[in-house]
Amino acid sequence: MTKKVKRRKFSFKKFSIFILFLLVLISSIYYVSNIPIKNIVIKGTYYLTDEQIIETAKLENYPSFIKTSKSTIQKRLEDIEIVKDVSISKKWGSIVEINVTEKKVLFIERSTGKYILEDGSEEDLTYQINGTATLINYVVDDVKNKLIEKLSEVDYEVLTKISEIEYSPTTYDEERFILYMNDNNTVYITLNKIDEFKKYIEIKKQLEGKKGILYLDSGNYFEIKE
Repeated sequence: MTKKVKRRKFSFKKFSIFILFLLVLISSIYYVSNIPIKNIVIKGTYYLTDEQIIETAKLENYPSFIKTSKSTIQKRLEDIEIVKDVSISKKWGSIVEINVTEKKVLFIERSTGKYILEDGSEEDLTYQINGTATLINYVVDDVKNKLIEKLSEVDYEVLTKISEIEYSPTTYDEERFILYMNDNNTVYITLNKIDEFKKYIEIKKQLEGKKGILYLDSGNYFEIKE
């Protein structure tokens, strides 16, 4: 005896609902995956501008929030010579937060045009770093290495107050420097007393707007300019 095979009737209504559901699902996925980055928050920078960070990370056109990889952004930013560390986080609302730790830019050597960073590296930067002091003359290697070591301990705010650095050794002190400040003050300093120079902002407040020469090489006193 042959069994009768029941044939199911094709339901156009169910098929239409399924196709409609599929289209809505695909459209939703496409829409969500192409929602652009709505806000870029940059923290920790002192030398680099937000524009430099955004352009280097290739975020200037605010690409897709989902398709933009954190690791890709990080890799691009780590290629910047003065970037020490960078971390990326994505936050609700299509926000990308970029936290940057920069290397201190200590000075630029007039003779070579190279920027000297806190780790002693010498860089030919393709962009200008505002507020960078210029080392205007030759310094013997061992003293230069100590200068780098000591200046790396100084806060950004104080470093950017230095306009020019002149090596000015004496018979008694081969580590003596003259710092020409961008506020028209002059500081005589020996590297062993760099801790005193770290307090320059506080010292300046005590000067009450007076201009002159601050001697931190032999004794601590201020000579007012006539």
